[in-house]
Amino acid sequence: MATQIKRSSQDSRDVLSTARKALEDQIASHVEAIVNLKGRLNNMAPASRLPPEILSEIFTFVAIDSYERRQRPQHPHIQPYQWLSVTYVCRAWREIALNTPRLWSHIVLNSSKIVPEVISRSKKAPLWITGTVSHEGDPRLLMLEPLVGDPMRIKELHLTGPERLIQQLSAKWTTPAKALESIMLSSDLRCFEHTAFLPLNPLANFFSGETPNLRRLEIKRIGLYWNNPLFCPSIRTLIVHSRYDPTPKLGELSQLLDALETMQSLETLHLNEAVPRLPDSATRIPEPQRTVVLPKLRSITLLSDALECANLLAHLSLPRNVRLSVTGRMERGVEDLVKALNNQLTRSGPLRSALLAPVFSSQIQVKAWRSPLDGDLELPQMPEADLELHLDAIPHARTLDTLVNESTFFSKLQHLQVQCIFRNWDWKMLFERTPELRTMCIICQPSERFLPALSTVSAEDTESGQPGVIPLPHLHTLEFTGVRFGCPHSDHESQFLVDLIDWLVLRCNYGAPILTLGIDQCVNIGEEDVDRLREIVPNVEWDGDENFETNNPVHTWGGDFDVDAYMDDVFPDPDELYDDDDDDDYASDDLEFWMIPFG
Repeated sequence: MATQIKRSSQDSRDVLSTARKALEDQIASHVEAIVNLKGRLNNMAPASRLPPEILSEIFTFVAIDSYERRQRPQHPHIQPYQWLSVTYVCRAWREIALNTPRLWSHIVLNSSKIVPEVISRSKKAPLWITGTVSHEGDPRLLMLEPLVGDPMRIKELHLTGPERLIQQLSAKWTTPAKALESIMLSSDLRCFEHTAFLPLNPLANFFSGETPNLRRLEIKRIGLYWNNPLFCPSIRTLIVHSRYDPTPKLGELSQLLDALETMQSLETLHLNEAVPRLPDSATRIPEPQRTVVLPKLRSITLLSDALECANLLAHLSLPRNVRLSVTGRMERGVEDLVKALNNQLTRSGPLRSALLAPVFSSQIQVKAWRSPLDGDLELPQMPEADLELHLDAIPHARTLDTLVNESTFFSKLQHLQVQCIFRNWDWKMLFERTPELRTMCIICQPSERFLPALSTVSAEDTESGQPGVIPLPHLHTLEFTGVRFGCPHSDHESQFLVDLIDWLVLRCNYGAPILTLGIDQCVNIGEEDVDRLREIVPNVEWDGDENFETNNPVHTWGGDFDVDAYMDDVFPDPDELYDDDDDDDYASDDLEFWMIPFG
């Protein structure tokens, strides 16, 4: 009996299994039919009419864009393989993607399990590799080593990690990399090592020094001697950032000049703390013994002590339209740096527009353009400056005086914007260096030397009978922003306005009138004052705001002010604050505390 029941139960299961399989087969058949129908429906879409070769190119552009955007500072957290979504649209697109090795050739090393599959699908296509490694046991090293072991495929290698680890890795790269076009090796300051303060040797001669197609070389915070064979003739962009170190870590200036002389195709040069240092006892640069010509250079950026920047510029011959960006630290060498800039800029077109402004509270910023510009030169839509100079100016204006007194590149300026920096600035010297000025914008309060410098007429030439010349004879437009046209003190309530009117009349008498006067966000000037100015200047552009200071140091804006009431509020009678009979009579709402402005 038990045997019959067991056999019957087995037969029932077989029947159910057969029936279940039949249903599953029908479902699979229907799913296949639906997939085929969806495929036919997809084929009717306009995008499906594109040839596979075009779709392959589009997919590759999407992958490249995702890869390159991740390299930009503003997009560091973009997921590296977002472009894989194109492979999930339909079977046709997936098949095209799988048959396009170039699509899988932009590799971002991360902890994802996707990376090995991406490497496999790239087949023999050239590789663009970027990644960050943090320690010797990092699993990303296991992904990197076989790729670098076949450098003939590598077009680009961007690697970030501790300096010691990158040095160890580069020592293993001994095979020539003839396809390599871009190298970026950077020491990540976030990856702290216990050996970080131990002395390190510079990078080894990796890839056997054979990188004949190298176009871009970028080394950041990693030692590299200037006689390394990586500095090859094919390089067009060279970026070297070194740590600030008073020791001659990268070699001598002659080695740097030899390297630059080799790179005759160089278009962009960026050296940050990478110029070999002069002895600490040096106060002037030595006489140049050689000059290196860089005929294709478009942009040069230097950041170092002013003396080192001057020393390198004195040994270079740059093209006419090269863009210069120089940050010179320390006062030592500023005079030599300005003279070196004079020599470079005299070979180029004259500067027509310039901005002088403070940076933070310790530097002078100069931006200058070869083209005449109008408006606010600090607006972001302004074109990139042809000259950008930053100089330390602590704690006095001597650096600024040296800049203005020694410079010759201001002589053809037509538009100047000045954000007032120091109270003891020598305006007279500045105006002598800018005789061609047409328009000038003054931001913030100028010192008391400003208007007297504009009003100082040169002495008459008695021999020729020529009359004296007024400063800035071509000036026709003057703009003030954030300037105080008077003082609340009764003794000199409107002195600036009175002196300004006298100067405007003086220019009319010398046949050089101001045609346009701009007044924006200024203080202590009203409609009556503007009407007085309009009697002299044909076009006065005023924003219409009447903001007047008061004698009280606390209140800087507004009209009538009751001093007695103010003192009663700030220093109330103690008897009114405290009542011995009833502590609840004290009410905090009856007190008004004022924040007295600092300074």
